[in-house]
Amino acid sequence: MKFSLGADVLTADLIAEYARSPFELTFAVGVEQSLGEAAQWAAEASRQGSAYGRTTGVGANRDVAADDADGSHGLRLVRSHATGAGAVHADDVARASMLVRAHQLSYPGSGIPFEVVDALRRAANDGRCAPVRQFGGIGTGDIVPLAELALCLLGERPWSDGSTVAYLDHLDASGALSFMSSSAPTIGVAALGTNEFDCFTHASLVVATLSAVAVRGNGQQWSLMAEQARPSAGVSFAASAMRRMCAGGSIAATRTQDPLSFRTIPFVVGPLWEATQELAGETGLAANARAENPRFDQSGLYHHGAFHLTSLALRLDTVRLALSQWMHTSLARLVKLHDPAYTGDTRFLARGPQGSSGLMVLEYTASSALDAVRGLADPVTRGTTTISIGNEDTASFATRGAFAARDILRAASNVVACELVSAVRVLRTFDRSVLPRSVAAALDISSGLSDMVDDRPLIDDVAVATQLLGMLAELV
Repeated sequence: MKFSLGADVLTADLIAEYARSPFELTFAVGVEQSLGEAAQWAAEASRQGSAYGRTTGVGANRDVAADDADGSHGLRLVRSHATGAGAVHADDVARASMLVRAHQLSYPGSGIPFEVVDALRRAANDGRCAPVRQFGGIGTGDIVPLAELALCLLGERPWSDGSTVAYLDHLDASGALSFMSSSAPTIGVAALGTNEFDCFTHASLVVATLSAVAVRGNGQQWSLMAEQARPSAGVSFAASAMRRMCAGGSIAATRTQDPLSFRTIPFVVGPLWEATQELAGETGLAANARAENPRFDQSGLYHHGAFHLTSLALRLDTVRLALSQWMHTSLARLVKLHDPAYTGDTRFLARGPQGSSGLMVLEYTASSALDAVRGLADPVTRGTTTISIGNEDTASFATRGAFAARDILRAASNVVACELVSAVRVLRTFDRSVLPRSVAAALDISSGLSDMVDDRPLIDDVAVATQLLGMLAELV
C-alpha cells in the first residue's frame, strides 16, 4: 500500500493503520511544482509586510522584527522551542504525527520549501521516529514535539532509536515556523484513540451481552420495540448487535425487568458509539485542514486562529465522559453476576469449601480501575491558560484530551476484563446447546481463560481477559 501526499485524504482509521504498520509515502504529480510556487508567493508576501515567525519573533515577540542577518532565525526558533518534558511516547504516536504533518505540508498554503517536506517524507519512509514527549502541547499548536522533529531532521537531535541521521542541512525562517505551526501530534494521537475506542466499544458490548445471557436477561430490553422507543444511530447499533448475538438460543428470561445496568445497555453504550463516530469525523477534518498560520496564497498572507482545536477537544471530552457512564454499568453487572439471586449460582461464583471468596475481589479491582476512568474523564475544556506575556491567552488543551483518551481505555479495559472473567465462569455452567451461537463463539474465544475455579490469585485471569477484548470485538 502507498499513500499519495498531495492527493489522498486522511481518515482516523488510516492514520491508526499507518501508525501500526507504516506504508510508503509518495508525492502526487505536481506537488513539487505547486509547493515551489507557493514558496515564492510566501517569500514575496513576506517582503511586502510582516509575516509572523518569518520576519518577526513569535508569541509576545510578534511585534519585534526578527534579525536574520546570519540566516539562522529559523534555527533559533526550532532550537528554542524543542523543550518538551516527561516520558517519551511509543513510536506509534511519532509515526501518526509524521504522517499527518507530511500530509498537511504537501499542500500549498504554508509557503514551506519542497525540500523540507521531502526530507520529512524520506525520514518517515526510512522508519525514523522523532520523540514525542509527555508535556508540551496545549491544543494551539504542537510546537514542542514538532520543533524536536525538525532538529532530528537536521541531525541535531537523535531519533527515538538513538540514531542521528540528517535529512536536511539547513532550515531557514521560510520553513521553520511553518514546520512547527501545526497540531499534527495531537491529531495523530486522537486518531489512535478513535480507533481504539471503536474496538473497545464493540468488545465491551459483547461482554455486556455475555453478562445479560448469564443472568438470563429479558430480551425485550434490546428488542426493536425498545430501540424505537428512543431511536438514535447509536441505540440502533447496540440493540441490533445484541439481537444478533442473542439469536439462536433457547434461554428463557427469568425477570420481567432486569436491573438498569442490563435494561439500559443500548441507551448507555449507544451514545458512546455515537461520540466515537463524531470524534473520528472531527479528527479527519483536523488532519486534512490547511490551518497554517500565517497562510499564504497568490493574494498575500493571512493571519488567523484556525489552528485552535476546541472542536477536537470537545469531542475528546465527550467520548471520555460517555465511556465513564458505560463503565459504571459494567461494574454494576459484575456485582449482579456474583449474586445468586441473578445467576442461581453461589455467592461470588465460589467453588470449594464453605466461606470461599471465589471472584469477589474482582469487584475491588474493577472499582479501582473505574475510579481511574472517572478521573481521566474530567473535561480538559473546563480550563485554559494565559502564556507568552498574555498574548496567547486561551488554549483548548486538546493535546491532554487526546492522551487521556488512550489512557482511559487502559483503565476501562480492566473494568470490562473483570466483568468478562465472571460472565465466562457463569456461562461455562450452561449447557452449550441452549446458548446463542455468538455467545458460544465468544466462549470459544475466551478459552484462554483458566478453567480452574479454586480460590487463587486472579492476576493472570484479568490480564488474559484484557488481551481477549480485541478478538471479541470482531463478533459485533
